[in-house]
Amino acid sequence: MRIGPVAILEPASEKMRARVAELCPDFDLAFPKSGDPADFAEVVAEARYVVTRGLRFPEAVLAEAPKLELIHQWGTGVDGIPVAAATARGITVARSPGVNAPTVAESTLALMLATLRRLPQVHGALRGGQWEQPDLWREARDLGGCTVGLVGMGAIGAEVAKRLAGFGCEVIYTRASGPLVGSPLRFARLEDLLAEADVVSLHLPLAPATRGMIDAGAFDRMAPGAVLINTSRGGLVDEAALIAALERGQLSAAGLDVFAEEPVAPDNPLLAMDEVVTLPHVAGRTLDNFDRMVSHWAGHIRAHAEGRAIDPACLVSA
Repeated sequence: MRIGPVAILEPASEKMRARVAELCPDFDLAFPKSGDPADFAEVVAEARYVVTRGLRFPEAVLAEAPKLELIHQWGTGVDGIPVAAATARGITVARSPGVNAPTVAESTLALMLATLRRLPQVHGALRGGQWEQPDLWREARDLGGCTVGLVGMGAIGAEVAKRLAGFGCEVIYTRASGPLVGSPLRFARLEDLLAEADVVSLHLPLAPATRGMIDAGAFDRMAPGAVLINTSRGGLVDEAALIAALERGQLSAAGLDVFAEEPVAPDNPLLAMDEVVTLPHVAGRTLDNFDRMVSHWAGHIRAHAEGRAIDPACLVSA
């Protein structure tokens, strides 16, 4: 049984296209030439299924997809999908919660270590011919000596906490719905967590209630010299306030995989700050996770095509 057309809204390399085709030999696949909405519109025109990844799926492009039955997020966050417009048309929207959690958790710890140990600065200095690092002793920190505050305790937050246990650091957490029953970790209100944590790591979806929640007031409440890590969504953070907090030394560093606008503008000041480690929204991008994610959303597309139910925990709208 051939399934499709399936439009993958990602301007993929030839190797990536070949790998998806290998994992989905029964799919008729279509990829856009670029991330331009016009190229998206071209590949969704005949699509029965759409898979979105790192780039937004504009509502205007949705209007160009008259045959669409299912939109599946390649990951968890659906803030880039016009969910309300899709639901109004009877289009099912699904996602893959928790599938990429181990991989994103590893990237989160990598950013913690890179920022705390000043690895990019030391790496750059050594490549520039500088062997001695006379100030590193007072700038670098051990992760094990830090209190880490996790803002959000979903699948990714839980995986981060599991990995932090091996470093011996104290881990505290907050979440909107209150303490987790039976958790050995200490729950704290957000304002208390911000004041106490040496490292603040964000693990929340982007929603109206969370957009811009880490603002100037939040940075003022953070412990002097704290580090911010964000592998969730850039819109959680007021970037102008983050830049100001870094410039005045309220924060000593930040590790960012995500930005308020993506792709990030080349002149975004965060890209030029030595104390900021930046990644282009790749925390979940490993070969291991790639295969898991494709297998997960492909399984849902097959279920839909064959008239079987999609896991209710993965449905955003049906």
